[in-house]
Amino acid sequence: MKSRPERGRLAPSRLGLAFRLLIVAVLASSSVQPAVAAREGDVHLRITGAFPSSWDPALQGDAASASTLAQVFEGLTALDANAVVQPALAESWLIEEEGRRITFRLRPDIRYSDGSPITADDVVSSWLRLIDPERRSPLASLLDDVVGAAQYGRGEGAADGVGLRAEGDRVVVELQRAASYFLSVTSSPSLAVVPTDGVEALAGAELPAGMVVSGAYVPTEQTLTGIRLEANEAYWAGPAPLRTIELVADLEGRSPVESFENGEIDFTQISSSDASWLRYDETLGPQLRQIDSLSVDYYGFDTSSPPFDDARVRRAFAHAVDWDRLVRLGNATAEPAASLIPPGIAGRSESDFSPTYDPDAARDLLAEAGFPRGEGFPEVTLTTSGYGTDEAIAQEVETVLGVELAVEQMGFEAYFERLEDDPPAFWALSWIADYPAPHDFLGLLLGSDSGNNYGGWSNQAFDEAIATAAETVDVADQERAYDAAQEIVREEVPVIPLSYGESWALSHRELLGANEAGTGIVRFAGLDWADR
Repeated sequence: MKSRPERGRLAPSRLGLAFRLLIVAVLASSSVQPAVAAREGDVHLRITGAFPSSWDPALQGDAASASTLAQVFEGLTALDANAVVQPALAESWLIEEEGRRITFRLRPDIRYSDGSPITADDVVSSWLRLIDPERRSPLASLLDDVVGAAQYGRGEGAADGVGLRAEGDRVVVELQRAASYFLSVTSSPSLAVVPTDGVEALAGAELPAGMVVSGAYVPTEQTLTGIRLEANEAYWAGPAPLRTIELVADLEGRSPVESFENGEIDFTQISSSDASWLRYDETLGPQLRQIDSLSVDYYGFDTSSPPFDDARVRRAFAHAVDWDRLVRLGNATAEPAASLIPPGIAGRSESDFSPTYDPDAARDLLAEAGFPRGEGFPEVTLTTSGYGTDEAIAQEVETVLGVELAVEQMGFEAYFERLEDDPPAFWALSWIADYPAPHDFLGLLLGSDSGNNYGGWSNQAFDEAIATAAETVDVADQERAYDAAQEIVREEVPVIPLSYGESWALSHRELLGANEAGTGIVRFAGLDWADR
């Protein structure tokens, strides 16, 4: 999932998942600060969040929207606090045909919030909407491993040619290959189940009246500052312990730390700069939580057009910048990226696939490409949604290569529309795992046919390497195949990994269940107060 840059972000786009049935909480033994907000009126919890860009799970593509929609729409599976797949709407599944068929069995008598049944046909229609060529989802590539899905999404096939079918209370999924990670894919909020009636009303950012949901909470009101969530009485696991939650999307000028300290909110993500001093605060320090974040920030090139269609130019830019130094200057605790795959993902090796800082090699490569000392290099703009390293990169490129880079920063929504429709020559992105597997970073971001491959890069050897990795369940074999894919990325430089995500939160010590799995979502159904 795409993520807004850290700068100025309120939405908890790098919060992990706490599965309702597996709550694990660590309570501090020192005195507990009262949770003022949780005890006022009929609101049981106030937590910072975000207005979704769309109330339709199939149409959203950013982590902030997903973190909200995951509370109101449920999928077949979910991830627990250790990022392990657990049953949700599906009570079980059967893997057949050497991993190329998965049959999910729905829980008996599961219902939407209005009491109507959730059916296998609803699951199939919800997933088909993700790849509908008339309004293809930003994350349609999640289903690329399903037989016929990619072809249908490109308008080259029919819906009945997609390997999805309902058989009574079962959903049968036919895969092109034994995609070992596909069970994790089904936990993505994009694959949540929505009712077939009234789905058109979900398309916009305004809350539709009388929304019918499959998840733990029903949104009942959307104001200028937040969203009111009421526990779904028909939820498959029973009504959530916290019956009313206020999702605060606008603190009206106050900082998250100030609002938390004043008891106005009970859980909030904070910046790493705030965390650097809060850890020493006698009162707030014990309530500070570091969040494991399965995310990476990276820069990319439009490889379909000059000048970055030439791998020598891309390598020149990669060697011209001391990427690790820029990361550490911006944040002393940040971890420079060794590859596109963040730590904590099974199948990731400890090898370093990042570019080396080598100004002489950079100048030689640019001259070899026909631009000695930058002479004749076309006008190029580094366009992002606001990264702190943008200006420093432009300065180093000019110093080493003699190439002047213009820098343009765009608003979040406009920027991602630009990435989808007309990718800039040089751009940047933050990506948070949709599911905890290397393919979510390598396959979705760089696969030749992936809709999230914004640079348009294509390499057959790379595609074959990630296909080999997907088809094996042997961890060592997977690691070797993914390493082979990343060696190609290091040589061809379609993207340059910058740093891994670092996230922090303030949470009342008496709030249970706010554990993290690193995929960008807190599961509100798993939250409760210790003294209830």
